[in-house]
Amino acid sequence: MTPKQITTVQESWGKVKPIGPQAAQIFYQSLFEMDPSLKPLFKGDMIEQGSKLMTMLDAAVKLLNDPDKLIPALKKLGERHLNYGVKAKHYDTVGAALLKTLEIGLGDEYTVPVKRAWTAVYKILADTMIDAANAATTLSTKSEIDNKGNKEIMDTTNSNNELAVRLQGALDQSATPIMMVDRDFIITYVNAASLSLLQSNEATFAKVYPGFSADKDKVLGACIDMFHKNPAHQRKLLDDVNNLPWQTDIKVAHLTFSLNVTAILDSQSKYIGNSLEWQDVTEARTKAIEVGRLSSAIEGMTTNLMMADTDGKIVYCNPAVIKMLARRETELRSILPAFSVATVVGTNFDSFHKDPAHQQNLLGNIANLPFTTEISVGSLTFQLIAIALKDENENHVGTAVQWLDLTEEKDAQSQVEGLITAAISGELDRRIDTTSYSGFMLGLGNNINELMEAIVEPINDAINIAQALADGDLTQTMDSKYGGQFLLLADAMNGSIENLGNMVEEIRSASTNVFDAAREIAEGNNELSQRTETQASSLEETASAMEELTSTVQQNAENTTEASKLSSGVMDKATNGGEVVKNAIEAMSDINKSSKKIADIISVIDEIAFQTNLLALNAAVEAARAGEQGRGFAVVAAEVRNLAQRSAGAAKEIKGLINDSVEAVGQGTKLVDATGQTFTELVSAIAEVGKMLKDIDSAGKEQSAGIGEVSEAVSQMDEMTQQNAALVEEASASSKSMEEQAQGLLEQISFFKCVEVEPEPVTSRAPARRAPVGSAPAKTAQGGVKRETATRPPSVRRATKSDDDWKEF
Repeated sequence: MTPKQITTVQESWGKVKPIGPQAAQIFYQSLFEMDPSLKPLFKGDMIEQGSKLMTMLDAAVKLLNDPDKLIPALKKLGERHLNYGVKAKHYDTVGAALLKTLEIGLGDEYTVPVKRAWTAVYKILADTMIDAANAATTLSTKSEIDNKGNKEIMDTTNSNNELAVRLQGALDQSATPIMMVDRDFIITYVNAASLSLLQSNEATFAKVYPGFSADKDKVLGACIDMFHKNPAHQRKLLDDVNNLPWQTDIKVAHLTFSLNVTAILDSQSKYIGNSLEWQDVTEARTKAIEVGRLSSAIEGMTTNLMMADTDGKIVYCNPAVIKMLARRETELRSILPAFSVATVVGTNFDSFHKDPAHQQNLLGNIANLPFTTEISVGSLTFQLIAIALKDENENHVGTAVQWLDLTEEKDAQSQVEGLITAAISGELDRRIDTTSYSGFMLGLGNNINELMEAIVEPINDAINIAQALADGDLTQTMDSKYGGQFLLLADAMNGSIENLGNMVEEIRSASTNVFDAAREIAEGNNELSQRTETQASSLEETASAMEELTSTVQQNAENTTEASKLSSGVMDKATNGGEVVKNAIEAMSDINKSSKKIADIISVIDEIAFQTNLLALNAAVEAARAGEQGRGFAVVAAEVRNLAQRSAGAAKEIKGLINDSVEAVGQGTKLVDATGQTFTELVSAIAEVGKMLKDIDSAGKEQSAGIGEVSEAVSQMDEMTQQNAALVEEASASSKSMEEQAQGLLEQISFFKCVEVEPEPVTSRAPARRAPVGSAPAKTAQGGVKRETATRPPSVRRATKSDDDWKEF
């Protein structure tokens, strides 16, 4: 009891004293609830009893600073309590009721320091009263010598009878069951507590010891051998006083009793019997077994647990918490230099906290428990779970604290959060550092790292394939063995690469075909261009020949007119008539030859138109093969084909006219021949000659008109040929551009590197046969054109009714 505790008790009592009657009522109510057997000890008016109680407490509190006055008063009070029947165990109940009264009376001001101060003070008061009560039951003796010289033991009390009465009363009122036996093991005494114990368990004793009765008269005088299976063993044990005192537990059916056997000696120290104290410890032993089990469980459990008393002093640490603290001892010492695992038991909780008063208030109030919190000690993190410890009467006797080392868990949580954040940002190379982990956290960290590796591997494979694809390499695949979604990813990537490779190969093959076709079209256009130039040259020569023919026809007309004019004087010039007829015959022969040459020229024109139409058809076919890129060229080819068809139509008309002219010339030639043959009849037939000359003049005019039409048709053909030449040049340029684009496409496709596969045999497509480019038709000596026959591709020529019959393909 310290001065500070005395001051705390006096100050708190000053706050309770004004509500004395209420406090007394609370005290007795709590006391009787805790131990109803105490109620008979209080006789009289309870209000008066409460007033006396408050007066006594007030006097005791005031005398705390004056022990010389306080202790004698407490001793007298203890002796009175003994006479009232108060036992030592009752003081604990009274103390608990007093603390309960203070807790209710003070309210929020009932703190842990107040509780500790009252507990310390009351303990001293109670111990003093208990010691006084015990002293009152002890014999105080002294030795005296009688007149005969004999030494006697003289009772210092008033009389032996008074002492015997007091001892008898003490034994009778004792809460401890006691019986006594003589040297023959006959029961000579049983107190009330012992009889009560026998009576409460009479049925059990009767089952084990048939005929047993808990009646006092039957118990007294009975031999204790009836309670033993082997009486000889008990007798041998009790025969030797040196074996005493002797303690043991005995089992009676399901009951367990503790025995304490002592020797009874007379005034001459003669061994005259035994005193037997016994208790029903069945519940206590059961609890002891349970406590043992709990202790073993706590000792062997992996949960970190320590216990402390109500003052915060650590009284127990299980091996798990010792192991945990030992593992963290270095880190703890860096913050708490005085910390040592070896001395942690006996240390107060206050040494671990910066504000001990806060912890005392927290743990001292049972209403706050259980309480969970986290504390940081340097780099360490612990979770503490405080639990209230209670005795069998639900009194708060201490605190148990469970320690959870969250250092690794917190670190792992931080690392996992960082790993997740990095993964969200696309950084998949971060891993959890498990070098400082152990147990579950070590396994968890390693498993998370393995999980990341399993995720990263297929992603890296996919990245490598994507990078190879960016470089045009289509030979890389995801060849590792995967499962689940990763297998689907691998199959999708490999399938995409394979499909892309196939597509590139198909594009490459198609590009090669387009390039070959464009090159063939370009060559065909070049040939067509050359043919068009040749056709234009032939048309120029035809036009020149037509001019000559026109001149000749006009001369014939003039001659015919002149002959008509001179017909009247033919008789006068009969002598010259033969010469004139001869000249006429020669002229008609020349006309006939010229007409045939014109027919030959028209045939050449017709053939050229046919070849042009055929080439235009081939160009349209090749343009269709080229697809979108050949669409413009297809339009050009269609125009060329239309022009060729128009040229063929015009040539056909000219041919008809020429045929008519040739026929007319032939007829004229026959007439001239007849004239020559009948020249002798000229005179007589001069009239007919004049008429014939008029006919010839009319036919010459018609021939002149026909030749004019032929000349106009030739001019139109020349104009169309020039247009054809321009279109052919455009088609040639387009085909050349298409060839260059196809070459560029092949170069682009060559960027990709594909998996080499065994090529399949392919039948090469034979290029279309083209008509060989002929040289310009050679001119004849008469200025005509020599016809050349061009080879036609048999694969595209259709059977026709005649060579002059043109149809759409």
